Amino acid sequence: MKKTDCNILVEKLVSMIRSFGSEKLSYSGRLILVNSVLTALYNYWINIFVIPTGVLNKLNAICRNYLWDGGADYVRVSMVGWEKVCCPKSKGGLGIKDSLAWNIAAIGKLVNQVYLKGQDWKDYKPSGDLSWRWKSVCKVKDKLDTGYQNGHWLLDARGYTLRSGYDLIRHKFQNVPWHKQIWNSWSLPKHQFIGWLIVREALMLKDKLFSLEIAPNDDCLLCVSNPLQRITDGQFSQVQKGVILSAISATFYHIWLQRNKARVDGVLQRPEFLRELIQKELKARIAVQLSQGIANRDNVWLRSRSLVV
Repeated sequence: MKKTDCNILVEKLVSMIRSFGSEKLSYSGRLILVNSVLTALYNYWINIFVIPTGVLNKLNAICRNYLWDGGADYVRVSMVGWEKVCCPKSKGGLGIKDSLAWNIAAIGKLVNQVYLKGQDWKDYKPSGDLSWRWKSVCKVKDKLDTGYQNGHWLLDARGYTLRSGYDLIRHKFQNVPWHKQIWNSWSLPKHQFIGWLIVREALMLKDKLFSLEIAPNDDCLLCVSNPLQRITDGQFSQVQKGVILSAISATFYHIWLQRNKARVDGVLQRPEFLRELIQKELKARIAVQLSQGIANRDNVWLRSRSLVV
């Protein structure tokens, strides 16, 4: 496809973002819309057409801008690089689909399983009388060449698949040890996102602002020392670990939020107010999780901490 053929796709994406009216959404809210709505708009296209690189980069840029600022246009610098954001959560990312890498992998599947119908794609060379478009499509295999050995696809015993082709293109990222703690199902999504930014060392905290000569010092506005202690989890059940991690995640979030209010508005909330707010959010999240049923031991543990009625 030509770049001009894809202009309507870019226009639809921008129009969709404008219709959201979601500038006030949290990062986690915008992440959900990127994954469930925006990428769905162009999934069909990138699965069956070779989309120009410039258009794919534009689609990525629009999604990136929306995630970090709530609009389609570039306004602020991303807090985490897009290549890392597009990693699965298990590899330290947010699970957003990289349209450029996905298009390459999708065309690889289309050529390998539909047009060649079982022929050895690695050694396939289009004849000279075929169209230049088909020849350009077949060049995709050069970007997937390392996945083959002796005519066999190494990443999946079933042969080439879309997911395994995508993983090959982005193979340089390894699993991270903290993803289960951050994306713990007991935590609220907005708390999870800020926790993710913290472990990524991406938040513009006072020490980072000081290093950039934006802030006059690196003193914490809420306290003089780190209020968070590392918690050992050997004595806790899975439910109890989830609740503790949810409380830590909520604490991270509200410290970050109050730090911003202190810096921008010069307002500090009482610690008691924040504690009550965190407890309220924690109880609401626990109520949702309890619908799935828990052991009596965990129920007693929650009641002893006044986390359930």
